[in-house]
Amino acid sequence: MNSTRSVPRSFRCVDCGAFWDRWWSTCARCFRQGVVIPHAERARAAVDAMPGVTTARALSRMIWQEVVQPSYPELRLGTGALVEVYGPPGAGKSSWACRLADAVEGPALLVAAEEGLSPSLAARLARCDVRRADFHVITRASVDAAVSHAHGVKAVSMIVDSLQEASYTANELRHILELCPSLQLLVAVLQITKAGLPAGSNALQHEADVVVNVDAMKWSLTKSRYQDLSGVGGDVLPTREKDSAS
Repeated sequence: MNSTRSVPRSFRCVDCGAFWDRWWSTCARCFRQGVVIPHAERARAAVDAMPGVTTARALSRMIWQEVVQPSYPELRLGTGALVEVYGPPGAGKSSWACRLADAVEGPALLVAAEEGLSPSLAARLARCDVRRADFHVITRASVDAAVSHAHGVKAVSMIVDSLQEASYTANELRHILELCPSLQLLVAVLQITKAGLPAGSNALQHEADVVVNVDAMKWSLTKSRYQDLSGVGGDVLPTREKDSAS
């Protein structure tokens, strides 16, 4: 009799996104009952086994180098920043991410894991006035495919929307930045739990250099390695009324 090798499985809370190595009737993170379900483990990305290689000269260029992005001038970002943006559905977090990446000079790459190539994505890019030919969009992309495409287009900024749908880990996001030397900015869009917290593992909260909360088309800074948090935020899509009046 031929034996089939079982697929390794873990367990995931569908409410808060926490992962567990065994089944629990009650999630030990959000304390809700009946929300922990089996979750198939995907194969480790091949790029995660590749070492990050650079030189002292290349690293010296990263010290205190600021990413220039005129869309949100009050937000400071260092070269190679990993940015997490989270908020409720329809709050504007994807628009914020697209507008930020579009403001960085050079090719951009959007991994559209949640919407795919759809009319809703086209409408969002139009609202954000993102129309340039070097703003690339891919879908159904593994970590390996995303890295390969980023290399191919020499992407300077990259968005993963959403992280839950793409199933990228915090370690893989950091490794993408290491393996793609042209990348100055990597933005991960996160869904939220019913409690209003970023869904999934806490690893990304610790790994991220910048964390932004978006709600009702307003954004605010909740974590940063580059600046003080107080009073940093504003509209996701600022109007130009003041500019035209002046």
